[in-house]
Amino acid sequence: MEEISVPSPVRKPLNQSLENALDLLELLSQGPALKSGDIARALDLKPNTANNMLRTLFRRGYLTQDELGRYAPGPQCFFLGHGPALLGSLRQLALPELLELSRVTGDNAFLGREVDGRLYMIAHTEGTNVIRVSEPQRWQNQLHCCAAGKVFLAERGLAWLRRVTQGEPLEKRTPNTLTTDAELQREIERIRRDGHVRCINEGMNDIYAIGVPVRRGNGELIAALSQSFPTFFVEQGKVDVEARLRLLHQYAERLSRCFEQHIPEG
Repeated sequence: MEEISVPSPVRKPLNQSLENALDLLELLSQGPALKSGDIARALDLKPNTANNMLRTLFRRGYLTQDELGRYAPGPQCFFLGHGPALLGSLRQLALPELLELSRVTGDNAFLGREVDGRLYMIAHTEGTNVIRVSEPQRWQNQLHCCAAGKVFLAERGLAWLRRVTQGEPLEKRTPNTLTTDAELQREIERIRRDGHVRCINEGMNDIYAIGVPVRRGNGELIAALSQSFPTFFVEQGKVDVEARLRLLHQYAERLSRCFEQHIPEG
C-alpha cells in the first residue's frame, strides 16, 4: 500500500515581532555590519518595519551603528553574556574606594564607564545623610545631563554625541538641562578647561552633581566618578564644592591605580 506523506504543519510564531528581532540579532552576529535596507531584504521585512526595529534595538544598546550607517551587535548583547562577570570584577576593585568616599562625605558616589554611547554603572554607593539622592538607572542614554556622562561627552565631543544618538532630540529633563549644540559646545569647552563637571539641577530638579575623569597613566579615559547631593546643601554651605572636587580627584587617582591592570587599553 502506497504511503501518503503528510506535510508537517507550519508552526506559527507565537510573537512575530519578537521572532523578527531575534532573527535580526542572529543575522548580524553571524556576518558583517549591514545597512537597514540590506537587513530588510535579508529578513524579507518591509523597510519601515526593519527601520523601526533597528532604531529600538539601537536605543536600547543591542545594536551599534558606524559612520556609514551600518548596524552591528551592540554592547548590551555583550553585557547580557559577559557583563556581569566583567563589571563584577571591576566592582570588587572599586567598591572599597566608593564606600569610603560615601562614608567620608555622607553623599552618594557613582562610578561609570561608557561603551558605544551608553553609560554603564560599575558601582554605586549610598550616602549617610538623611536626605539621599537615588533613582533607578535611567541615565544610560543621558550623557548630556548627568555628571559622569558629561565627563565622557567632554572627552568624545559633540559630533560623537550626535552620532550615537542618531541626531534625535535630547531629553530636557529639567528647565536647566542643556540640549542645544551651542549650549553643549560651551559646556564641553568649560569642562575641558576646568577638568571637572558641575551639573546644577540638570538631570534632576534641586540636585547638584559633580564629576571627574578616571584615567590611565597615559591619559586614556577609562571611567567617570561622580557624586550628587541636594542643591540646598551647597547654598547653605553644607557642601564646599571646590573642596569636594579636590577630594573626588584624589579618589579618581586611587581608582586609576586599581584599574590600570584590569581594563584593556582602547
